[in-house]
Amino acid sequence: MTLRAFRLDLSLLEALARGGGGAGALRLLADAEYGRRLLLLRAVLDRARERGGAVAAEVAGLFAVLAQARRVAPEATRRVLAHPSVGPRLVASWQALGDPDPGPVAALPLAEVTASAALAAGLPAEVTLTAQGPGAVLPGLGAAVLPDAPPGSPVRLRNGALETEGGDSVRLWGVAAGSRTSPGAEARAEAPAGADRWVRRAGSAQAPGRAPVAAGDVRWWPLRVVWTPRGGGVPAADVGGPDGAGPSASAIVLDDVDPVAAAGAPRVRLGAGEVRAWQAGAAAALRLLRMRHPGYAGEVAAGLRALVPLPANAGAHRSGSAAERFGGVTLTRPASPPAFAETLVHETQHSKLVAVMHLVDLLDTDAGEQPLLYAPWRDDPRPPAGLLHGTYAFLSVARFWSVEAGAARDPEGRYDAQVRCARWREAASEAAGTLLAHADVLTGTGRRFVTVMDGALAGLRRVPLPAAAVREARRQAEEHRTRWRARQDRSPSPGV
Repeated sequence: MTLRAFRLDLSLLEALARGGGGAGALRLLADAEYGRRLLLLRAVLDRARERGGAVAAEVAGLFAVLAQARRVAPEATRRVLAHPSVGPRLVASWQALGDPDPGPVAALPLAEVTASAALAAGLPAEVTLTAQGPGAVLPGLGAAVLPDAPPGSPVRLRNGALETEGGDSVRLWGVAAGSRTSPGAEARAEAPAGADRWVRRAGSAQAPGRAPVAAGDVRWWPLRVVWTPRGGGVPAADVGGPDGAGPSASAIVLDDVDPVAAAGAPRVRLGAGEVRAWQAGAAAALRLLRMRHPGYAGEVAAGLRALVPLPANAGAHRSGSAAERFGGVTLTRPASPPAFAETLVHETQHSKLVAVMHLVDLLDTDAGEQPLLYAPWRDDPRPPAGLLHGTYAFLSVARFWSVEAGAARDPEGRYDAQVRCARWREAASEAAGTLLAHADVLTGTGRRFVTVMDGALAGLRRVPLPAAAVREARRQAEEHRTRWRARQDRSPSPGV
C-alpha cells in the first residue's frame, strides 16, 4: 500500500485560517482523511501481526478481501472506507487488538467494514461478523434485520447474502459470478406504519454502541440519499444505485441505522415522510448556500457525506461532529433553510479544522497542563483545542449571518441576522484574543493560524451594523457571561 504525501502550503493554510479554502481545499482534506483511514487499516494489520497466531491469520483474511475490493471497485470501496462511522470502527479494532483478550476477530468492527466493502464492490466473498441487536449494521450501506440473530452471535456474509446460524438470511446485493444486481424485493419491502424503527430492548439499559432491537418486517434498511449534485436537487430513491453498489461519490446520505455514526445514540428508522422532510431541508439549505454563499456551498458539497439524525429535544436544536467521523454531522432537523444552512457551515468548519490538525500541529501538546478557558458560547470552561474549534466555527457563522443580513428583505429577519452577526463576531474575536494571550499553548504555526483568524475577524467587525443590533448582541453576551460565572461558583473545587 503506497500513500501519497499531503502538504498544506502557507497560502492555503492562511486561506483556511481566514475561514475559506473552498471546494478545492475540502477535496484535498478529504483525500488526506482517506489516507488517514488507510493508515489506520495498516496499523490494525500491524497490531494483529504482532499478536500472531489465529488472530493474525484471520485479520489478514479480512485485509485480503479489502485489498481485492479496492482492486475491483476502487471508488465504491473508497466510499465505504470514507464513510464517517468507519473511522471509529478502525480505532476500536486497533484498540481491541491491544487488549490481552481481544475476543473473536468476527467481533471486531473491522469485520463490518470488510463486509460492506465486499458488498459495495460486488465480491462473492465470505466474511463472518457479529450480530448487533437483531441483525447486522453495514457501515455506509445500511442494516439487515435478522430476528433470530441474538447480540454476539455470528452472521456470515456469503454470495451477497447475510445468513445466521439458525438459517435465516437476507439477500442484499445479488452476487453471481461476480455480477451485481439490485437488492431483492423482499429486502426493499416497507415496514408496517409506525413499526420501522430501532428501539431499545424492553427493560434493558443497552450498552453504548450496540445496535438496538428491530420491530416490523423490513429485512434490509438502506441508507437514503438526502442530496446529490446531479440535477442540483433531491433524488427519489435510496442509497442503492442501478447496480446496488451504493451512492455516488458526492451524494449526502441520511444515516439513521448505525449507532456508531451517532456515538451510541439510539437509532430510529425514519419513515418516508420524515425522509422527504430531510431531503427538502437539505436541498433548500444547499440552494441558499449556492445563491449567497458559493464558497461555503462548495465546501459543504465537497466535504459532507452523511447527516445523522438525532431525536428532537423539546425544540432545542443540536448538532455535532467528531475527529474520526470526517464528513459526518449529527443533528436534529433544523427548522428553516437558513438554520439548516448555518448548521452545515458550522459543522463543516469543524471538519476542516480536524483535518488541518491531522496534518499540522497547531497546539503544543508538550506545553504542560492545559488551561481551561472561557468560551463565549459554552457554559463550561474549554481547553485550548475546544476554544480553537469554536473560534474557527463561529468566524464562519458570523460571516454567514453578515451576508444573510444584507440579503434579508423583511425588517424582522434582517434585524435577527444582524444581531447574530454581531453576537458571534464579537464572541469569536474575544476567543481569538484569549488564545493569543495564552500563546504558549500554540505552536509557531498555531500562533500564525490564530493571528490570521483574528485578522479576518477584525475585518468582519468593521462591517457596519445598526447600534440596536450591537447593543442586543452585547446584552446576550453579558447575560451568557453572568450565567457562566454563576455556574463556576456552584461547581465544586478541584479535589472535593
